[in-house]
Amino acid sequence: MNFRFSLQRILHLREQETHEAEMKVEYTKRVIDALKNMIYQERDLYFSERDELNICVKDSKIHKVTIYERSLNMRQGRIMELLDNLRSCQSDLEVYQQTLIQARRNQKIIEKLKEVKEKDFLKKEAYKEQTILDEVGNQKYLRNQFQEKGEE
Repeated sequence: MNFRFSLQRILHLREQETHEAEMKVEYTKRVIDALKNMIYQERDLYFSERDELNICVKDSKIHKVTIYERSLNMRQGRIMELLDNLRSCQSDLEVYQQTLIQARRNQKIIEKLKEVKEKDFLKKEAYKEQTILDEVGNQKYLRNQFQEKGEE
C-alpha cells in the first residue's frame, strides 16, 4: 500500500504561495535595480547639464541660461520622482520578503507534518507486515507440531 498524504493539496498550495512570493521578491529587486540605474543616469545628465550651465554663465551666454535652468529643474523633479518610486519599491520589497518568510514557514510546517504522517504510516505498515509474518510463523509451527504428533 502506498502512502497518501491527506493534506497534499494544502502542501501544493503552500508551495505555490512560496513560489509566487519568491517571484514577487525577484521582480521587485529587478525593478529596484532598474530604478537605481535610471537615477544614476538622470544624476549624470543633471551634472553634465549643470557643468554646461556653468560654462554658459562664465562665457556670458545669458540666452542659454534659462534653457539649462528649466532642464535642470526638470531633471531634479525626475530624480525626486524616481527616488519616491524607489522608496515605494523598497517598502514593497520588505513586505514581500516578510510574506516569503511566512510562506516558507507554512510550507515547512506542512512538509514536517507530511514526514510525521509518513513515518506513522510506515510504522503501521511494518506492524501489519510483522503481524502477518507472525501469523504465518504460528501456522507453520502448529502444522509442524500436528505433523510430529501424527507421526508418533
